[in-house]
Amino acid sequence: MKIAGEQILSAPRQSVWELFNDPNRLSRLIPGCEKLNVLGPDQYEGTINVGIASVKGVYDGKLKLEDKRPPEHYKLLIDAKGKQGFVRGSGTLDLEARDGSSTIVKYAGDLQVGGPLMQVGQRMIEGASKMMLGQFFAAADAELQAAAVGQVARQGILVNFWRYLVRLVRSIFARA
Repeated sequence: MKIAGEQILSAPRQSVWELFNDPNRLSRLIPGCEKLNVLGPDQYEGTINVGIASVKGVYDGKLKLEDKRPPEHYKLLIDAKGKQGFVRGSGTLDLEARDGSSTIVKYAGDLQVGGPLMQVGQRMIEGASKMMLGQFFAAADAELQAAAVGQVARQGILVNFWRYLVRLVRSIFARA
């Protein structure tokens, strides 16, 4: 399954880069993330609790960052397993400065999904992936805006889902 897109975050590129490389802050933004531990330089292990349709499960996995070019690019590799299947993949993340006060985040990746998780179907997995990415970027934007004024943003599944819905509605009306 291929995933690609772009999002605009309202913070300078260096701030976005620092957020995306801080496992403590990042773990609060990833929907369903229960833990994210550092194994070594640019290597992490974590646990995520995800539900897609009737297939819900806890996945333990490893994440590795490669080809880092601060503050603009890195490649990530992921390998996660759980009772409901596995997810393996790789992707790239590119940060492009825009107006000095915002950043365009371009992402692209290829995921392989297997086991009972695959039974829910490709379309359901793609839809859930897009929703999780939307929640992640909404939470990241809130975190960056709060950090700019010296605060910490409230994070949580419902709060981030609400932020995602608001961003989605705004983007629909912006196109009209």
